[in-house]
Amino acid sequence: MQKQKQAHSLKGMFADYRDNHFSVEILGDWGSALFYRPAGLVLAWLLVPTGITPNAVTAIGAALLPVMIAAAAFCQPGTALAIVVSLAIVFLVLDCADGPVARATGKVSNSGYYWDAMADLTYRGCAYMTVGYLADRIHPWPLPVNQMSCLAFAAWLALLARLARKNLKRVTPRKVEENAGPKPAKTFTVYPFLSGMDTLFPPLVAVAYLSGLLPEYIGWIVFYSFADVVVALLEASRRFKAWPG
Repeated sequence: MQKQKQAHSLKGMFADYRDNHFSVEILGDWGSALFYRPAGLVLAWLLVPTGITPNAVTAIGAALLPVMIAAAAFCQPGTALAIVVSLAIVFLVLDCADGPVARATGKVSNSGYYWDAMADLTYRGCAYMTVGYLADRIHPWPLPVNQMSCLAFAAWLALLARLARKNLKRVTPRKVEENAGPKPAKTFTVYPFLSGMDTLFPPLVAVAYLSGLLPEYIGWIVFYSFADVVVALLEASRRFKAWPG
């Protein structure tokens, strides 16, 4: 009973995250670790006593996505961008809350992991395309392809990079995994730093808009997404050469 109360306490949730998750997340997703996770843990602490399920938290976040699309379609561009950015930040906070709710209530499940991953992928597509659509209305650029199409391409590239890494893990020979031994400690290099900026997309969109640099930022997202695929494929090639046979 004492352990359960500790798991439900705000201090216990922060301690669990600090001891078991922070060291991994800060390297690959420092944007979430520093900006969304604290708010997500506080929200999880507030939600646990209500009896809400982790899947319900994920569903609430997913329900915000069609609202983003509606705002982009029916509101004035500047207002719509503010709504889209705000809803995207709320989604990311909820995304950082469903996991702690699951762990605190003992409801960690494969279905929760699946629906969370699906919501993340859908979020990226909605956020990128709505921002691209609004950027074309606010700051169109003199290129033959519009910004919405470019960000749709960037979202596809991000999905490709994720699948490349996931499938690489799936096809890793069992003997390689068994003989790998303890994994070396990861270091914070340039690419993890850039990768960690991924979840900062909404606030950086706001900064770019206010600075008059929205088209330039969209160009950066396309470049970064392409580079992410290249890095994933190079890593796969390197590992294939090292595997026996």
